[in-house]
Amino acid sequence: MNLRFILSALALLSAGTTIAQPGGSVQRALDPITANNASTERQARMKADIQYLASDDLGGRQTGSTGEALSADYIRNEFRKAGLSLLGDEGYQSFSIIQFRIATAQSRMAMIYESPEGPMPTEFQLFTDYYPLAPCVNQDSVYAPVVDAGYGLVIPDSGRDDFKGLEVKGKIVVMRLGFIGQNENPHSYQAEFSSVAYKVQQAKSRGAVGVIFILGDREDPKPDGNLGRSSQNAGIPVYFFNLDRWPMGMNALMVPRIFEASAEGHNVIGYKNNHRRKTVVICAHHDHIGLNEYENSRYTGPQAIHNGADDNASGVAAMLELARSVKGRDYRKNNYLFLAFSGEELGLLGSKYFVQHAPEILAGKPKTKYGRSLSALGRVNAVVNIDMLGRVDLEKKVLTLNGVGTSPAWGSILEDLEEEELQPIRIQTTSSGLGPSDHASFYLEGIPVLHAFSGQHPDYHTPEDDENKINYWGMEKGVQLLEEVLEGINENRWLTFTKTQDAQPGRTKFKVTMGVMPDYSFEGPGLKIDGVSAGKPAEAAGIQRGDIVLQVGSDSIGGMSDYMTALSHHQPGDQVEVKVKRGEENLTLSLTF
Repeated sequence: MNLRFILSALALLSAGTTIAQPGGSVQRALDPITANNASTERQARMKADIQYLASDDLGGRQTGSTGEALSADYIRNEFRKAGLSLLGDEGYQSFSIIQFRIATAQSRMAMIYESPEGPMPTEFQLFTDYYPLAPCVNQDSVYAPVVDAGYGLVIPDSGRDDFKGLEVKGKIVVMRLGFIGQNENPHSYQAEFSSVAYKVQQAKSRGAVGVIFILGDREDPKPDGNLGRSSQNAGIPVYFFNLDRWPMGMNALMVPRIFEASAEGHNVIGYKNNHRRKTVVICAHHDHIGLNEYENSRYTGPQAIHNGADDNASGVAAMLELARSVKGRDYRKNNYLFLAFSGEELGLLGSKYFVQHAPEILAGKPKTKYGRSLSALGRVNAVVNIDMLGRVDLEKKVLTLNGVGTSPAWGSILEDLEEEELQPIRIQTTSSGLGPSDHASFYLEGIPVLHAFSGQHPDYHTPEDDENKINYWGMEKGVQLLEEVLEGINENRWLTFTKTQDAQPGRTKFKVTMGVMPDYSFEGPGLKIDGVSAGKPAEAAGIQRGDIVLQVGSDSIGGMSDYMTALSHHQPGDQVEVKVKRGEENLTLSLTF
C-alpha cells in the first residue's frame, strides 16, 4: 500500500459501517502465540507463498529490482499451476519506470551581456550558483532575453496577475520564490498559488521558454534541488539561481543536461476464461519498498530490507488462493482476470499502465445503461483489490471493505453474506472508490471496485513487516469472505457504477506530519492512535498508542478528515497544543511540527 498517497486517501473514507456482528469463538486460532501457525491446507499454501515473497532473498521487491522480477516469476508459475492462461508476454506486462533524475556536469547557466564588441558571458557553477528544479526538461540550450515577473503570482478572482503588461513570449522569466509576507503569514490565501509548479505553468502558458527562480523574502528556504523520479516535466528549463536579483539588460543561457536512470517493472496476468461477456478482475500488488531507495519508509534506522509480508505478500497470497479456488457453478457467469501489479508503492504505476494498455479481451461496447462509458475496459464487470490482508487484529477482529459506494450491488451482496461462515469477524465498510491502492486506477475509469484490507499496524512500511507476524487464521477468513463476494457478483448481472463523493485531489497539501498511525477501525469521535513513529513530533510530544486526539491547535478533531485539515494548516516549526484523551484522563501536550 502506497505511503505517499495514504494520508490524502484516508481523508476520503466515510464513517465505518459494521454489517456482521461477532459471535462464536475460535480460541486456539485466535491465540496470539499460534495465529502465525498454518492449521489448514489453505493456510499452509498461503504461508508458503508469503514465506517466499517476503524472504530476504527477494530484497524487498522494489520495482525494477531482481527481487521484483523473481516475485513476478513466482506468481506466473503459480498462475500456471492454477490452470490460468498467461496473457501479455507469457504472463508478463512490462513497463518502464524512472529510478532517478540528476543534473549532469554538462549543464550550463550563463548571464550574457550583449556589448558592442560581442557577447560577454559570465558562467555560473552547478550546485553552487544554480541548479535545475523538478519541472526542468532535459533539452538543448535556451538563450533569450530575461523578463522580471516579480513573484509570478496569478490569483484568480482577486485581480492579481504579476504577468499583466509583460511581454513574456519567447523570453526567460525570472520569478521570486513564495510570496510577500510568507514568513509572517504562511497560511495566507496566496500560498495556494505560490508553488514552483504553478508559477512555471503560468509562465509557460504565456509563451516563456525558460524560468529562473530567485530568492524572494531572504528567509525563504531554498528549494532542495531534488529532481525526483517523475518524468513529467514542464517542457522548458527551470532553474534556481542563488541570488536575489537579476541584473537589468543581461540575457540568460540555460543548458539543462539531466540524466534519467530507468528500469522495468512487471505486471503479471493470468486469465480464467469461462467464455462469458463479463470479466471480474482480482488484483494485488506484488512490489514493496526494497531497501527504502525512494524514501517511503517510516523507519529511520540503518539501511535494512523491507520484506513487506503484509504489504503486500499477503494480498498476493490471497489472490493466488482465489486463483486456485474460483471454479465451478458458483463462479461460472464471469471470466476472471488475475493481476499482480508492480509499481504500486511508486504511485500505482503498474495499474495505471494496465488500464491504458489493457488486453483486447477486456474491450467491449460501452455499458452506458450501467453508468459505464468506456470500451477499452468494457467487459470488466468489477474489480476486487487485495492490499494488506495479513494482519487481522486478534482483539478487534475487523476486516475492512473499501469502495462499497461504487455500485449499489455491493450493499446487497454484502447483506447476503453467510454470517456464520465469517464469525467472529466483523466487516467494516467505507464508500469511496479512491484510495492508496490499485483499485483507484479502475475506479477512475468508471468501474465498480472493492478493496479488502485487514487494518493498519505499527510495522507498516518498516523492516518489521515480516512473515512471522502474519495471522493466517485471519487471512483464511478474508479469503472466505472474498469467495462469497465473488459468488454474489456471479448472481448479479452487470454491476452499475456509481461515482462516490471523493475529495478533490491536490486540494489539500501537507508540509508537516505528526508521525502517528491511526486506528482505522475506531468509530468514536477523535483520532485514535494505533502507533507512534520513532523520532517524529508525536513521540517527542509524549503521544502514546491508544491516545485519542481531540484537538490539534485550533482545529477540533472529530475524525480522519478533520485531522487532515488540521495538518494542512501548519508549517514545519509550528508549535501547537494537542489535546488527547488517555483512558479516562484528558491531557494537553505541546507538539512542534
